[in-house]
Amino acid sequence: MQDRKINRREFSQLALAGTGALLAGNLDFLAPKRHIGLQLWSIREDVQKNLIGTLSAVRKMGYREVEGAGYGEGKFYGKTPAEFKKILADLGLSMPGGHNMMTSADYLGNGKLSDNMKQTIDSCAEVGQKFVICPYMIDTDRNETKVKHLIEGFNVAGEACKKAGMTYGYHNHDFEFVKIGNKTMYEHIVEGTDPKLVTMELDMYWSEKGSGTTIEWLKKYPGRFQLVHVKDMAKTEKQETVEVGDGSINFQEIFKYAPLAGTSYFVVELEHYKTTPMEGVAKAYKNLKKLKF
Repeated sequence: MQDRKINRREFSQLALAGTGALLAGNLDFLAPKRHIGLQLWSIREDVQKNLIGTLSAVRKMGYREVEGAGYGEGKFYGKTPAEFKKILADLGLSMPGGHNMMTSADYLGNGKLSDNMKQTIDSCAEVGQKFVICPYMIDTDRNETKVKHLIEGFNVAGEACKKAGMTYGYHNHDFEFVKIGNKTMYEHIVEGTDPKLVTMELDMYWSEKGSGTTIEWLKKYPGRFQLVHVKDMAKTEKQETVEVGDGSINFQEIFKYAPLAGTSYFVVELEHYKTTPMEGVAKAYKNLKKLKF
């Protein structure tokens, strides 16, 4: 079939159709491919005891993707990037994202990263990651000066990741929703990072706990959230994490805004357990699959 140029009238009709869908609240046509993954921190003790057996069990649960949290000194869970990539491939798994720590000390200023950060990015590219995500901000970096320095470093890391075919990202907790100056730390991070270089992994449990307005963040910064962490909040005084569907967070309502937010990676995570970690993440997967998103 020959390609046909779209004339001005047809283009206008397509544009109006898209606008109409947006006005009607139907964002489905914007939705990218959906990925469901598991943050391996959730089952860290099982992974440490039996790496291959645990990953095999994760695959049998239905997961096809995992998010790493066991990188150090050039290795993933004690394996070289090539070794770990093969283990995943042999089990029918992939690791599109990983939590790889960065502190203000990893940015030397003047566009230069530490050797440790350079090695991290190289290793992540070799293992096949698409996203390199800073999972946490250490206590000593949580002041106006350090945050500004770290944000600059995120952009530099983003440049390095882009050259390696990846995207840099930041994963939040609840402390980012406290103000530094006239803005919350989270606003400083999102607005200070280049959207072409840095994405956000919004942890919906922590955004609800810290601000209670997850949907508002998704609406305020459209296209900035390529990944989200999905874990529910218990209806208790402690508000501990529970499996998706067993808590107070209305994920079905939040997920309506996922296309607008640019979200395609939905990563299950658990930090507290009513049963065992493995049973918990299996249940979370089943409950998440029941939701429309």
